[in-house]
Amino acid sequence: MYKPTIALLLGDPAGIGPELVAKLLAQDKYREQANILIIADENELRKGMDIAQLHFPYEQIEEEHLPSYSFKRGVPALIAHQCSDKTPFEYGKATKQSGIYILETLQKAVEYAQAGYIQSICFAPLNKQAMHLGGLQYRDELHWFAEKTDFQDFVCELNVVDDIWASRVTSHIPFKDIVSNLSIQGVIDCICLLNRTLIQAGISHPKIAVQALNPHGGEGGVFGDEEITIIKPAIEKARQEYGIDLYGPFPGDTTMHEVRRLNINGVVSMYHDQFSTALKLLGFERGVTVQGGIPIPIATANHGTAYDLYGKNIAVPTAFEAAFNIAVRMGKGVLTAN
Repeated sequence: MYKPTIALLLGDPAGIGPELVAKLLAQDKYREQANILIIADENELRKGMDIAQLHFPYEQIEEEHLPSYSFKRGVPALIAHQCSDKTPFEYGKATKQSGIYILETLQKAVEYAQAGYIQSICFAPLNKQAMHLGGLQYRDELHWFAEKTDFQDFVCELNVVDDIWASRVTSHIPFKDIVSNLSIQGVIDCICLLNRTLIQAGISHPKIAVQALNPHGGEGGVFGDEEITIIKPAIEKARQEYGIDLYGPFPGDTTMHEVRRLNINGVVSMYHDQFSTALKLLGFERGVTVQGGIPIPIATANHGTAYDLYGKNIAVPTAFEAAFNIAVRMGKGVLTAN
């Protein structure tokens, strides 16, 4: 199989992103998994290498070379990007300038994916405050990606630790609004999104668990009837209409036990922290976020920019390495589908 081409971005240069990129690409095994296209300010990339005290080979190319460029084994290509805001970066804090840089490099990556030059995107941690200072009009990057790819169906962040994937029907909303935002179709959309993504990641027949909303799964309606009126009907309809292998609904406090007992691949939860809390306890340092539903596979580490660690060479790259591995797997899925 041909290697996928992965766009690799520094995220916010004011945080640990450049250091993480250096620690990833200094390892031969990662450089050889895929063709890697770095989109970055070269000075910031080299600062990351200096911080990590690790260096790797790369070849700088121009954008017009992309259609015919042949990657050399183990040698990433760099398209140097200078931020349109020429203000010097301020490190260790969220700034407008780094927010503009983040959005510009993400925009380049999306354009290259749409042109067929890359199959997936992996970006180092970014900061939503900086992005809003830089002009982000959406509450998060997920909905920015949806707008840039003209994707109007259901989207949600997917959290991944090791081989367990998690999606959620509702996400960044107040807790008091969860019930009013649940619907049969919403649960089905979330199930289908997770199923498609797992298949793209190379799991041919995913097993998916669905969580209940109420304590003890509602106890037949005694503690709430959303399981009866919304969640169970959604599970049945998704089974019948799409043939998805579904289990549950399971109460929140026993879901992880069922995941392990049944060898479940993915979990659909009803709200933001319902399953992700258990997942992060399983391995926070290995956590990955995938931009679920977006037509371009996009993955990143499930942690922040850690501004306070900038320049200290103590950032741990395990989550970013896991994100890169998932971007490669999903990139291969794109090649197979095409």
